[in-house]
Amino acid sequence: MNKSVFYLLITACSFSGCKKTPAEISALMPPEKTDGIALAELGKLAFSNVTTTGALITGKVVNKGGALVTSRGICWSITPNPTIDNNPIEASSSKGSGEFSVALSALNPSQTYYIRPYAKNKGGISYGMQEELTTADIQSVTFGTNPVFIIGSSIIYYDVNIISSGGGAVTERGICWGTMEKPLISDHKLVNGSKGTGKFRIGIHNLTPSTDYHLRAYAINETGVSYGPDISFRTIAKGKVTYTFNKVNNPTAQQLAAYQRLQVALDSALWYTNEYTSATKHIYLNYDPGVPTADANNEGWMRFGANESYQNIRTMLHEMNHTFGTGTTNWWSQAIVNGKYSLTNANRMLKSINTDESAVINGDTMHWWPYGLNQNSEVTSSWDYVYNCLIIEAMRKDGMTSHSGT
Repeated sequence: MNKSVFYLLITACSFSGCKKTPAEISALMPPEKTDGIALAELGKLAFSNVTTTGALITGKVVNKGGALVTSRGICWSITPNPTIDNNPIEASSSKGSGEFSVALSALNPSQTYYIRPYAKNKGGISYGMQEELTTADIQSVTFGTNPVFIIGSSIIYYDVNIISSGGGAVTERGICWGTMEKPLISDHKLVNGSKGTGKFRIGIHNLTPSTDYHLRAYAINETGVSYGPDISFRTIAKGKVTYTFNKVNNPTAQQLAAYQRLQVALDSALWYTNEYTSATKHIYLNYDPGVPTADANNEGWMRFGANESYQNIRTMLHEMNHTFGTGTTNWWSQAIVNGKYSLTNANRMLKSINTDESAVINGDTMHWWPYGLNQNSEVTSSWDYVYNCLIIEAMRKDGMTSHSGT
């Protein structure tokens, strides 16, 4: 800068009562050039990927001004004409064409920001044209649409999918339900412990059997409460599976231990079948050390041998399946065709469980899979017991009978 101009400014301010310091006056003037090198020139900024909290900003040095550009980037502010004294962000790299990009983040929704590109060479710092960026508004939360397929007599589970937070922060999420359409959180709600988007499974307990209900997923962000689509479902009738446990009058210690293990397995299996199927059956449980593993027939007769690895919930449910009609009735020979289950409802249930439209139940003359609980290795969690019962209930809808005739 010409020093005489600077002294004239100081003198003018002195006579006019100007309170600006020399540094403030200097900031009003363009940067001083060194050795006659021109300042760099910058092109128009472009914005992309604009969200509620940021954007990708692309700029370009169109003329280096005859010297190496040592840094380039943007500066921004909520007031016009920002400089590098405000919020500078230097681009980490640039292309040979002079183009560079900067990711701007941590902004506020629905806010207008003033942004200028800058470049620095030996001649000084230059600024490009100021542009205005307005961040996006926070929208309602977006949900996926899933049916309810885990339905018992008093318990259901729903798989919620929050696809988008609307650009805000999901601070609470869950489901609400009632007997009328479009329930609200003021009716009945159950809160999931986590926050944010994504998938989660949540259950409702203490429902009434054979009753129609509605549920909706909900989420709360800065806009308030957002609701997913209305989902209707009907609880099933409570199962009526009962039993007689045949025991000897004077059991040995070995028999007593086996009885205890089998009782736990039986009570647990009955809970699953009576909650997640509507089957009616009377089971006759017998402990017979001469049986290698376990077996059952469609009349309800079940036998368990001395091998402790079979005295568990998995085997108990598997054998109950045989008493219901899998592999023990004429219906089964009609249901399994060329190694595949041929009827609609059970295959539809498997597709829902696996979220795979190509899924089909496999079977032979006695067994079926997946979720047929044929081996201990098939059980990865208690959900496998639930899925087994859901498929059995679906097979009942397909016409499975617990009797030998059709």
